[in-house]
Amino acid sequence: MGVMTNFTTFTPQLYGSAPRPKTNVKEVSRLLTAAVVNQDFRKMLLANPRRAISSGYNGENFSLGTDDENLILSIQAATLADFALQLATLQHENGNKNGNGNGRQF
Repeated sequence: MGVMTNFTTFTPQLYGSAPRPKTNVKEVSRLLTAAVVNQDFRKMLLANPRRAISSGYNGENFSLGTDDENLILSIQAATLADFALQLATLQHENGNKNGNGNGRQF
């Protein structure tokens, strides 16, 4: 599988017909990138995602919306691979609730 460079956003709906704000793919990608390149940040994200988000990385903050933050906080994973799988699964499920059905989050 090659590197994916074409990022897209989607507008999933959690309940009924109320639209959910678009996922901030850039910020979620920054969070995951920090976890990939830094073992200490990765450990913090897996053990205490709220702290990892609020601490930021390398002097920069993450600008996640409430929905994205809650989605990330709902994940319980022992490895970054499992974290990413759960994130993609949750985003896909939320995308399907919107009826877009394309499953493209990243």
